[in-house]
Amino acid sequence: MKLRILNNSIRLRLNQTEVNTFAQEGIVSAELQFGINSLVYSLKRDHKSQKVEANFEGNEISILVPVAIADQWILPEEVGFENDDQAKVKLLIEKDFQCLHKRPNEDESDSFPNPLATR
Repeated sequence: MKLRILNNSIRLRLNQTEVNTFAQEGIVSAELQFGINSLVYSLKRDHKSQKVEANFEGNEISILVPVAIADQWILPEEVGFENDDQAKVKLLIEKDFQCLHKRPNEDESDSFPNPLATR
């Protein structure tokens, strides 16, 4: 799962395996090690949430997704979603597509096929 933080925005991009894990288990997480510390970031289907929102607690960024939005997003034709209230933090969750211009040493074998790629 790719994490991008820019000022007051967070973007997650998930490959095919991660989207499948989220669909089956309702959660997908990754961890970034900083010596003895780490930053965990997770996408969680949440039965209590009414909106897409982020929490930061105890070295973990959790993005909570209402069930209806989560269930819609895992469909093949859905690309991404974002939170409605972006006044504090803008959240964007997307499926990770293969790049149109390949980069050396980047493994995109589990990325979604890019719909703009010529066949």
